[in-house]
Amino acid sequence: MGIGTLLTFMLSMGDNLAWFNKPIFDYLPLYNKFRTPNSILSVTAFLVPMLGLLAVNEIFKKDADKKTILRAVYISGGILGAIALFFMLFGPSFFDFTSASDQQYVQNYKISADALPSDRKALMRSDAFRSLVLVLLSAGLVWAFLQKWVQKNIVIIGIGILVLFDMWTAGRRYFNDNNFVTKTNAEAAFTPRAVDELIKKDADPNFRVLDLSESTFQSSFTSYFHKSIGGYHAAKLQRYQDIIDRQISKNNERVLNMLNTKYYIVNGQDGQPEMQINMGALGNAWFVNSTRMVDTPNQEIDALSDFDPANEAIVHKEFSQYLVDLKLQRDSAATITLTTYEPNHLTYQSNASSEQLAVFSEIWYGPNKGWQAYVDGNPVEHIRVNYILRAMRVPAGQHKIEFIFAPKTYERGKLLSTIFSSFVLLGLLGVVGFYGYQSYQKAQNEPKPTPPAPVEKAKANTRATPSKPIARTRKKK
Repeated sequence: MGIGTLLTFMLSMGDNLAWFNKPIFDYLPLYNKFRTPNSILSVTAFLVPMLGLLAVNEIFKKDADKKTILRAVYISGGILGAIALFFMLFGPSFFDFTSASDQQYVQNYKISADALPSDRKALMRSDAFRSLVLVLLSAGLVWAFLQKWVQKNIVIIGIGILVLFDMWTAGRRYFNDNNFVTKTNAEAAFTPRAVDELIKKDADPNFRVLDLSESTFQSSFTSYFHKSIGGYHAAKLQRYQDIIDRQISKNNERVLNMLNTKYYIVNGQDGQPEMQINMGALGNAWFVNSTRMVDTPNQEIDALSDFDPANEAIVHKEFSQYLVDLKLQRDSAATITLTTYEPNHLTYQSNASSEQLAVFSEIWYGPNKGWQAYVDGNPVEHIRVNYILRAMRVPAGQHKIEFIFAPKTYERGKLLSTIFSSFVLLGLLGVVGFYGYQSYQKAQNEPKPTPPAPVEKAKANTRATPSKPIARTRKKK
């Protein structure tokens, strides 16, 4: 557990310990899927209390070496207390307590620029003092037990109270009464506006909405009612963020059209949100007549500023082999429509007189990322176009096209999780069974107490054994 604590601590440092973490990030399966390396501290937070429990168990053993344990209490308590005292007295002078986002807080909340560093210094001092008190009280309880001033039960109850205090007060910082609202207020916060109700009357729900009346890429309100172009998520797709920064933020209608943005929500003259229909939205999928090959990702995203998404597709050269023998012919009667929509399963129906290149208004995730394309049930390849969208060669005739999300990594991970979870459960059952069997055997092997021999009653006709005559002495006068 000590090694595990050290290992998880080193992993949590990320780029601050690059020589150790870079190879793990590059080669350990699934490790690079974590949002941040320090999320592994949740494992550390489990290991450290377990080490504490083991230490308390050693202290309470009958054959424990009191002198060795007392020395350990002095060393560990002294080190931790000294660290807490150091940060309480000198910590604020070792850091500047500023960040790049401070100016944003100053503008949004109208506070002094010096208030944030001052508050952060005060928080460090108060938390360091709090830690110092907890260390001293915990060490004091153990010391008193070793001096035989208090009983074991008092130590256990005392440490339990300190742990409860620590967990409760720290937890209340993040989750307290301010996090609770009445049911009415909670529901009112997500009541659709008149403009939302109007858009929801559209019979085809498979379009997207750009809400400019809200903080487009910070608010998630619109996503409660529509498929939103904006919204917020802590884990963002880099390619989509690139599109936001370099195209959508510049109001590039070509990009909004290829993203199937059918409605805009804007603030009207009276300040109330109102709806605008975008007649240029291209739908869920369409056929293009030509392709433009580019050499770099920058050229790929820059080309979106000047192209006709309805007729042209921007293709990176890495997919050139996919289009080698493709001869596009305009077919004005060709159609491709979305028939069913689920988050992990999309189904289209196509009809064309010649082979076509279809563009799908869905994010491309790359090979081996879980999405597999099928034509009439047969797996086929698909490529990236327009920097973020999917494209596929569609044969002539009528065909059923599907995109199914079924990542092999997830299935393998689920299988491995099931196997090793079974090992853990079987191990626990084995331990319980082993100790149970030992207890049973011990009970069976213990000698049973011998019952006392029965006393026989003397028969009536049996003569009593004559007793010895009593010596008599004559008293002296």
